[in-house]
Amino acid sequence: MADPTLLTDLPDQRAVLRRAAAFLAGHRLALAATVLLNLTGAAAAVGVTAAIGRVVDVAGGGDRPELLRRVLLLLALVTGSAVLAWLSRYWLVRTGEHVLAGLRERAAAAVGAAPLRFLEAHRSGELLRRLTGEINGLASFAAATLPDLATAATVLVLTVAMLALHSWPLTALLLLAFLPPALLIVRAFHRRAGAVYAEVASAEAAVASGFAESLPAQEQLRISSVPRWLERFARDNARLQQAQSTEVRTELRLNQLALAQAGCVAGLLVVSAVMVGHGVLSVGVAVVFVLATRDIFHRFEDLAGAVGDAREAHVRLARLLDLLRATGEEHRPAARAELPPRGELSLENVTFGYRNGPPVLDALTLAVDSGERLVIAGETGSGKSTLGKLLAGLYTPDRGTVRFAGHDLATVDPDRLRSRIVLVPQEVPLVDGTLAENLAMTAGRPDRAAVARTLGLLGLTEWVDSLPYGLDTAVSTRTLSAGERQLVAVARAALTDPAVLILDEATAGVDHATAARIEEALSTLAADRTLVVIAHRADTLARGRRLLRMPGGRLTDVVQEETDGVPKRAAGG
Repeated sequence: MADPTLLTDLPDQRAVLRRAAAFLAGHRLALAATVLLNLTGAAAAVGVTAAIGRVVDVAGGGDRPELLRRVLLLLALVTGSAVLAWLSRYWLVRTGEHVLAGLRERAAAAVGAAPLRFLEAHRSGELLRRLTGEINGLASFAAATLPDLATAATVLVLTVAMLALHSWPLTALLLLAFLPPALLIVRAFHRRAGAVYAEVASAEAAVASGFAESLPAQEQLRISSVPRWLERFARDNARLQQAQSTEVRTELRLNQLALAQAGCVAGLLVVSAVMVGHGVLSVGVAVVFVLATRDIFHRFEDLAGAVGDAREAHVRLARLLDLLRATGEEHRPAARAELPPRGELSLENVTFGYRNGPPVLDALTLAVDSGERLVIAGETGSGKSTLGKLLAGLYTPDRGTVRFAGHDLATVDPDRLRSRIVLVPQEVPLVDGTLAENLAMTAGRPDRAAVARTLGLLGLTEWVDSLPYGLDTAVSTRTLSAGERQLVAVARAALTDPAVLILDEATAGVDHATAARIEEALSTLAADRTLVVIAHRADTLARGRRLLRMPGGRLTDVVQEETDGVPKRAAGG
């Protein structure tokens, strides 16, 4: 069985930045400008510290004109540093938001185009978490932590270079005293953080999934199983609490850096005083080292504090890339065939089964001629709806081929396929918006005039006019009845003008008046199209010329002797 590629709770975190580099296309000039501004601003900030040392040395020599020049240079560096820091932060945040906006659109498009089997194999809350939570977390990192991280890293490197120019022995002593313990502390944190942050993200996704799945089932929860759901939620919440506690303990390890900093500052003050006393170091240079060392420790502390946020963002990016990997590896069209307006729909030795289950269809071969009427009947769980989804190209068979007009549906562009084959499901979800907006959600993107014209052809104008604001009435899955949602689905299908119309229990569970309205609209829509009707009610069989019995896949002609519109017998039934 060709199982869908699944998401992983702890995705591969190797080479994440290299894999994400493709998303920077189109932003390279802005990134180059951002890097240049950051370098210039950091150089100006480091120059302020060096200029203070020069002012101190000149002030002791009594040269007033030179002192004035040094003070003016210091003021210019302070002003320029502030302006450049603001500009570099602005451009970094701006560029980051543009990159994330493209990433968000790409991820949403990937999930929207993902095969149905992929979507059915995952909890909706997990997909929602990756589409919203991970990107929102990355956006917060890009807006708050990343600018500080970039500035701190650049200033730190330039400050060390500046100190080396003033006194490389003292700089080497400082680095030898501070870097080894600091790097050991950060490395120990880094080694634990990956699994810790991944577990937090996975636990948060489980909690989000629990909430997302409970909202549509509020009525059922209130009448039957609220305590059972609360027990399940308590387990997910306990897992999240444990993960977050581990996260806090891991981050507290970074506080050990304060001890290393305190020891280095004390040692630097003693060594500087001795060197000044022996005339090896000027007072100005000593001041530069004291100020710069404090800045180094402050920047390193910023870096260490941001390591946690950066590690968390690294995990978020890995989980998002895992989503793109899983959706991108699914069946993609290998060709862009042009489909004719009409054609035969066929299955050739098609076998299909769900994950960890037996085959629902086994080596089924079927041909539905253009304009034919086929009824698929069978008991609940016999595979009727599965077959309908295969015929519509929503599922790709494990073995065998589904073709329209001779073209393998697996190699046809999804947009072209949706314009030729339309499935009207039993459950029709709507988005929050107007009726016109919901009707326009079809492959052809019709305008308002086309929507009104189609409603008239289907005889649905009276129903639309009965709504408070006609096409501008705000609707959703909760505000329209099941039958009214079916009317929306039929109108969508008509707006697409498909070659094949597949109806999956389109009138099941609705009252007779609404069912009659749906049937009338469907009769108009079916006209010269291929019609495949999935049903278990006997009165629906009258629509078909041939009957396919499931699960056996026996194909027979429907006897056309009728009593009150219902066939007396279906051959092979």
